[in-house]
Amino acid sequence: MNINFKKYIAPLILILIFPNLVNILTCYSMKEKQLRYIPSAVYLGDNTSMTRDIVRNLKSSETFDVQYIVDDPNEVEALMRDGKILFGLIIPQNFTNDIKNFKSPKLTTVIDGTQLSPASFTKIASSELLMTIKAGAMMSTYQGKLSMSETEALNTAMPINIVNRLIGNPTRNYINFLLPGMMLAIVQVAVAMNAASSKIVKKSSGIIDFFKNVMKNLIDYGILGIVSAVLVLAVQHYIFDVPIKASYTSVLLLLIVFMLAVVSMSLLIASIFSKKQVFATQVAAVWFIPSSILSGYSWPLISMPDFFRQISSFMPYTYFVSTLRNLMLKGHSYDYTNNIAMLLILTLGSLILSLISFVIRKQILKRNITLKSLSGRKVLHD
Repeated sequence: MNINFKKYIAPLILILIFPNLVNILTCYSMKEKQLRYIPSAVYLGDNTSMTRDIVRNLKSSETFDVQYIVDDPNEVEALMRDGKILFGLIIPQNFTNDIKNFKSPKLTTVIDGTQLSPASFTKIASSELLMTIKAGAMMSTYQGKLSMSETEALNTAMPINIVNRLIGNPTRNYINFLLPGMMLAIVQVAVAMNAASSKIVKKSSGIIDFFKNVMKNLIDYGILGIVSAVLVLAVQHYIFDVPIKASYTSVLLLLIVFMLAVVSMSLLIASIFSKKQVFATQVAAVWFIPSSILSGYSWPLISMPDFFRQISSFMPYTYFVSTLRNLMLKGHSYDYTNNIAMLLILTLGSLILSLISFVIRKQILKRNITLKSLSGRKVLHD
């Protein structure tokens, strides 16, 4: 049996090698896992021991890197406009006296909202830090002014003790949250574009032949996609400590049915646009690339218009990626069985539509041949 290895070179590079290379480089670039040493500036309008303690606490935090102490509050925004800082803190004049006199002074944080990840992270980190500083300052004031004990001052400064618990990703690790789905989206697109370029119609003389070609491509590209996806997750899990809290079997089953759905939908595209392979590849890219946005992975589906939610319901990635994240970070997913079923439905539906498309195309071709034959006989008769 002669095997043409050349035709497998491009799929191997695009599906197996390229996504895993990108995965390693991206994980390594985000190896810190959290944002640290964010360039910051402070306007110290009130230079007292209390405000200097605030700056000292800010500097001692791994989150912030205080690079500038400015003389004018407007300089904070100027530095941010120039791209020199991502976070600023403005401590107003008479801050310490206002606290001692119970006037509730205002601390202002300035955050660069053009960069969403640093913005959300600095907002949370600064709020936690400043709440601690606020409680300490109030305790000191209560003890000095009202002669309260430490316990009384603490209970007065913090009458309600709020405890936050982050389930699944308590350290706010960006690799855990973002990279599994992002990297598998690359694998998905690579699989889809290669499968959509398959010559399943041209190589098929009949329905049985077409079915065999579909199954062959489904198995070939499915295996390539599964192997690539497993390697991506293995690198993330064993080298970069991304957790997989669910059983490997449940994750693998999800990967298998997801890849079957992706390949079968791509083969449907190949059967519809069989005369234009390049166009079929482009259609697959146009359909599968936006799914990483429309799936609800980075922006919740409940916040999308109904039209986009309807479109996403026909994309395999929608039923895969959030379930995968729940399995990896929580150890379970409430919609696991339902999403497995939906992926199988998409697979079966795509295969049936591919067969229907092939039959219709063959009927049209047969009809055209018959018409040409009749037309030729008529010309000869005349």
